[in-house]
Amino acid sequence: MALLLWLIVSPIPLGLAPARSLYAEGPSLLLSAPTIDSPPDLTFENNTRGKTINWNATDPSPKNYTISRNGTTFVSMSWSGIPISVALDHLYTQNLVTVLPITFVFTCTVFNTKNESASDSVNVFILPDETAPVIVAPDNFSYEAGSFDHFIKWNITEPNPDFYNITRTSNDTTSTFAKIASGSWDGGNISIRVDGLNATRWYLYCLFVNDTLGHNSTSYVNVTVFADVTPPTVTSPDDIALEYGKRGLKLQWTVYDSNPKNYSILAFIQFFNGSYGNTTDSRYHTPQNITQPDWTLHNAAGDPLWVTLDFLYVGNYTFTILLFDKFARSTNDTVQVRVYPDIRSPEVNATSDYSYEEGHTGNKVNWTIDETNPRSYNMTRNGTLLMAGAWRGENFSISADRLAVGVYVYNLTLVDFFFQTTISIVTVTVTPDAHPPHVAQVRVLQSFRDPGLTNLTVQAYVSDLNNVSQVVVYWGTDPSNPVSKNMTQAWGALYTANLGAYPVGVQVWYRVVGYDNSSVRNSFASEWTYVTVVSHVEPDPQGLIGAALGSVGILALLVVLSIYFRTRTR
Repeated sequence: MALLLWLIVSPIPLGLAPARSLYAEGPSLLLSAPTIDSPPDLTFENNTRGKTINWNATDPSPKNYTISRNGTTFVSMSWSGIPISVALDHLYTQNLVTVLPITFVFTCTVFNTKNESASDSVNVFILPDETAPVIVAPDNFSYEAGSFDHFIKWNITEPNPDFYNITRTSNDTTSTFAKIASGSWDGGNISIRVDGLNATRWYLYCLFVNDTLGHNSTSYVNVTVFADVTPPTVTSPDDIALEYGKRGLKLQWTVYDSNPKNYSILAFIQFFNGSYGNTTDSRYHTPQNITQPDWTLHNAAGDPLWVTLDFLYVGNYTFTILLFDKFARSTNDTVQVRVYPDIRSPEVNATSDYSYEEGHTGNKVNWTIDETNPRSYNMTRNGTLLMAGAWRGENFSISADRLAVGVYVYNLTLVDFFFQTTISIVTVTVTPDAHPPHVAQVRVLQSFRDPGLTNLTVQAYVSDLNNVSQVVVYWGTDPSNPVSKNMTQAWGALYTANLGAYPVGVQVWYRVVGYDNSSVRNSFASEWTYVTVVSHVEPDPQGLIGAALGSVGILALLVVLSIYFRTRTR
C-alpha cells in the first residue's frame, strides 16, 4: 500500500488529459431497412440432388444474416451485401427426410448495422419418387465397316438410380443376342463404343435402367453397318514453288479409308541441277520414294501424310501418292514441286529513321530479314565497326540508348551464299535535352543553436532524366546580395545544406537552383522565398527523465492495482 500511496501522491506528472475527437459531428444519415427478394417455392422428388435456394438482398450498410429451417436457426453469418444461398443436399446428408411427402420452410433474415431487418420464406416440398428414369436417346445411325470412333450415348435423369443393363440383338448370325454391359448405376449418363461390327448387318442396342423404388425405363438404338464400297480419300494440295535453300516447307496430304492397307509416295525427277549452290553440304539431295506396306489410320477424320522439301536440289519434281485399301480399291494424287535458284538479295525490314531526346531510354534499331542462303554480315555506326561475322539467317537488334547529342548512321550489310548483297541504313538523331531538372519540396528546417539563435537547414528534391550535376542554394537577408553553396546529396533525390545560425526574428531569403548532366546543362531555379527565424527552446534533460519516470510510474500503478484486486477476490 505504501508503494500505491507513493504512486498516487508522486509529484511526477503523468501527462494524462481528456481525449478529444479529431472529427466534428456531422448530420446523421437515416438508413432504410434492407430489402430481400422472394425466390419461388420448390417441389421435387425425393433424393434429387443439387437444388439450392438463392436470395438477393441489398442494404447500404449490411451486417449479418440468419437462415432458419422450420423455425430453427442453422446458419448465422456476417453479411457483406452479396447474394445468399443455401444448398438443400444437407437434407439428405443429415437424414432430415424421414417421411414422404415432407415440407421444409426456409427463412432468410438479413440485418443492417442499425439492426433493421428483412425476411423471406421459401417452402420446399419433397415428394415420393414416382417417376421412372427419363432417357434421352440418340437417333439410329449407320457407318461404313472398318471406320471407328462410333458411340451410343444415353442422357438420363433419375434421383434414385440403382441398376442398368445393355443387350444387343442382331441379324448377324455369329451373334444374334449378346449381353454388352450391366451393373450398379450411379445416375450418370451411359455411353458405349460400337466399333468393329460386321458389314451388311444391323444391331439393336437395348438399355434398361431402374431406380431403387422399382421404376424402370427402356431405350433402343439401331446401328446399321454397310460394306466398304468407297476407295481411299485424299486431299489435293496446290503445286509448290520454293527458292533453293528454303527450310520448313512440306508437301502434305490428308488421307482416309475405313480399311486402309498400304500407300506409296513416288518422286519423279523431271530435272535437277546438283552443281548449283552449296555443293559441299551433303544434306542436299534429290527426293526419294516412300513405301508403307502397313498403313494404319489413327484419326477418324483422317491422318496427315507429308514429305519434307528441305535440302532439295534446284529442279522440277513430280510427287504422286498412291493409296490402297484392303478391298484393292485405290486412289492417287499428284503435286508438282519446283525448286528455283536463289536470285534475290536478302530482304530487310528495318526500323525507320527516328530521333529522341538525350537521356531517354528504350531506343533500338531492329532488322527483320528474309534470306534462305545467308553467308555473312557487317554492322557499323558512323563507320565504326560494331559487329561482324558468319550469318545464319538470324534477325538483328541493337540498343541506341545513352548516345551523346548527334547524328548516328547504322549500316547493316548482309551477304548471301551467292554474294548477293543488301545494305540497310538507319539514321538515329539524338537531340539536346529540352527539359530542365525537377526541383520540388524546397523548405527550411529550424533547430535550437544558442539562446536567441536558430540553426537553418534547407532541403530540396532535385531529379532529372540525365541525372543531376549540381544543386546550389542561394540565401541571405537581402535577396539582391545572396551567398551560395553547393548542396549535398543525402540520398536519392534529396539534397540538403546548412545555412548557419540566425537571430530570432530575422527574415532569411533562399532559393535552390538545380543543374542537369545533359550536353546543354539545363537548370531550374525555385522562386525566392523567405523564412522568419523563430525561437526554439533548448531541450530539457530533466524533462526527458521526468517523462520516462512518469511512464514507469503508470506501468507500476497498473501492476499494483492488478495484484491488489486479485488478492481481494480470493
